[in-house]
Amino acid sequence: MKTWAFQHFLFSKQILLIEANAKSLSFAEFWQGVADRACYLQTQSAPQFALWTEDSYLFLSWLWAGLIAEKTIILPPHRIAQLEQQFSEKNIVFIDEKYTVTQQEKTINTLVTDWSRVLQQALIFFTSGSTGQPKQIPRTLQQLLTEVVVLQDHFSLSEPYCMLASVSHQHIYGILFKVLLPLMSGQAFYRQQLAYPEQIIAAQQQLKALNRHHYLIASPALLKRCIGQFDFAGSPLIFSSGGKLDAGIRAYYPQTIVEVFGSSETGGIATQTQDHTSWQSLADVDIRLDDQQQLWVKTAHAYQQDWIATGDVAKLEAHGFELLGRSDRIIKLEEKRLSLDAIEYSIEQLSAVQQCYALLTQQGQRELLSVVVVLSPEMRQQLLALGKKAIVAQLKQQLSGQLESIAMPRRWRFMSQIPHNAQGKISRALMQSLFQPLVSPVVLTQQQQEEHFIYQLEFLPELACFAGHFANFPVYPGVGQIGFLVKFSPQLWMDFEFCTGYEQLKFQDLIRPYDILQLNLQRQDNKVIFQLDHVSGKRVASGRLLFNCKDKT
Repeated sequence: MKTWAFQHFLFSKQILLIEANAKSLSFAEFWQGVADRACYLQTQSAPQFALWTEDSYLFLSWLWAGLIAEKTIILPPHRIAQLEQQFSEKNIVFIDEKYTVTQQEKTINTLVTDWSRVLQQALIFFTSGSTGQPKQIPRTLQQLLTEVVVLQDHFSLSEPYCMLASVSHQHIYGILFKVLLPLMSGQAFYRQQLAYPEQIIAAQQQLKALNRHHYLIASPALLKRCIGQFDFAGSPLIFSSGGKLDAGIRAYYPQTIVEVFGSSETGGIATQTQDHTSWQSLADVDIRLDDQQQLWVKTAHAYQQDWIATGDVAKLEAHGFELLGRSDRIIKLEEKRLSLDAIEYSIEQLSAVQQCYALLTQQGQRELLSVVVVLSPEMRQQLLALGKKAIVAQLKQQLSGQLESIAMPRRWRFMSQIPHNAQGKISRALMQSLFQPLVSPVVLTQQQQEEHFIYQLEFLPELACFAGHFANFPVYPGVGQIGFLVKFSPQLWMDFEFCTGYEQLKFQDLIRPYDILQLNLQRQDNKVIFQLDHVSGKRVASGRLLFNCKDKT
């Protein structure tokens, strides 16, 4: 029977987990926690459990416990009230650390006598849902660990090391690189997800004091956002995946950035370490192109053993392959074939533009070429001063010699950043919604700590509440603020039925078009305490909302 690398560390006193408060956890302590949780889950009748937590230790411990207990483990993209309700109707229970888990007499080796049985258990991943229809992808534990072995050989990382991550372990990229790779290698990972660059810097300083190498698992969105501000020089290597790393970003960082190309279905496919060079396939990956130049992949670590279409257009080269874009990024508009990637590239060449996302949107019976644009700081100031119409006219004038008429965008949205989902990917469904009637501000980021939620919101001028309030000086009204707060709260807490009243409402400042605000929501019994602040810290509104709760009996 094959022995896997993780089995060598079941009772090891080596450190697996490092925390922000300088505490640590050994492999032996980790596996005992897994045994305790597995014993608990074996007493539960539910056959399927959903696992969502921001805590990487609890995530990995419950994941192994669930598979050892022969439960189906589902990894959803988030945990909101609506999803909990849908899962509850299907008898899928969310794992909760509040469960009473006591110390068991069984150790991991007495609990598990046949690891091959555990390795055949499947995890259910959700794709990022960029089309608005997330798919469920089953991957066995053996498939994941097979890929980890390939990654170990491919990268040959200096030891001892600790993995830091700005991305979520709920996604295939995060689970492989942040937690499973260290677990298989006898190395460590950092317990907290580091969503902000300041948190990454603090963790780097902590690990430097411990004389540990560390590697940063990041997203293209983070690396682009940190240009000129943070270079994370303490990490000798940065991994990037979950989306395209724009050419030129590497020049702002002193270390090598390894871009990893793959998907939830296939796992890792190939890596690239320099712009405009061939992608290098992983050792166990076979590739081919069909008649339409679409890339197909076959690998032992994918969710199926047959060939899988990636949806990417590629060109084979002597030492790898070149990615030419997504096949679904080629559109036909009025009988003319257009590349959305090429349109984005032309717009991003303008000095006034930092980033652009192009898409087709529906307006009545017509399909219109539309763009979401992030302006340079200087041009954004002009946007606030001159208004959207004047800026669109300027950009179209500059593009007149770059884009043919049919490729000129008809609809424009300006934002401070392109919103990404929890996996660091652009959601096409969200992009489409920006061109539909807007009734709530756009969520840029979201964080959760127990019953405390923190949103970063952007108030686009297209929001319905700005219309007519007022004609020459639009202001987002207080009733509109209460409206989206009442809408948000039942999505977070499933037992809320409807709002019954308000307490201590205070409106202290104005909300204008393109304002970016931070919203704090915290629950106390049947009340939601809210605070709405400008990014400068100036208070905009605060108060409490009262809700009628469902009878839990």
